[in-house]
Amino acid sequence: MLMPKSKKKLLSEGYTHYGKLWGIPVYVGDIDSVAPIIQTANFIPQWVLDVADYICFTMLSYKYRDDPSFEPGFPIYIGKPIKAEE
Repeated sequence: MLMPKSKKKLLSEGYTHYGKLWGIPVYVGDIDSVAPIIQTANFIPQWVLDVADYICFTMLSYKYRDDPSFEPGFPIYIGKPIKAEE
């Protein structure tokens, strides 16, 4: 993604909020569902999020292996809503 997407374009694609996943800025949509849609923001390539997922889920699997009662969460921060420019 070389050109930033406008707020109108993000809203038309279904993204409704700004957020962070593993500390990486993202656009988030369909936040009330079991599987929200997520896309990286601020010129960050999608593969960065894929690498972060792999690293963090690997660390969580080690934690679960050592502590079977551990219940991993999904660390996603939902920030302010995306508002269309008027």
